[in-house]
Amino acid sequence: MREIDIINYLLDLNPQLKASYDLYHNIRHCLKTKDTKQLNTIIYGSNKQVFDYMKTSIKTIKKYMEYIENALYYGYTNGILEGINNKIKVIKRISFGYRSFYHLKNRILITQNLATLKTA
Repeated sequence: MREIDIINYLLDLNPQLKASYDLYHNIRHCLKTKDTKQLNTIIYGSNKQVFDYMKTSIKTIKKYMEYIENALYYGYTNGILEGINNKIKVIKRISFGYRSFYHLKNRILITQNLATLKTA
């Protein structure tokens, strides 16, 4: 049996599972294509047949819909900055504290490829 056949077989066994599965994939498609109108239609449509945990997720999406639309409309994110902050925290945690801020700063710059080690 093919994987798709197995998935369809399992979804046919439980209508609640099928409704939740379809809702999940429709939301993913809207986010991937940045289609906010379709997302609103899906979220505010009738979702009575889905599992309770999906209803909770829909409630959360409704609560933050304005922010989700902004995130889809504008291409700005602070993900890169958060990654850099995480690296700095990891360096601090691993080092057990540098005696000198100069050494900590150099370690951060080296790991970000903003400085190089001097070789003799």
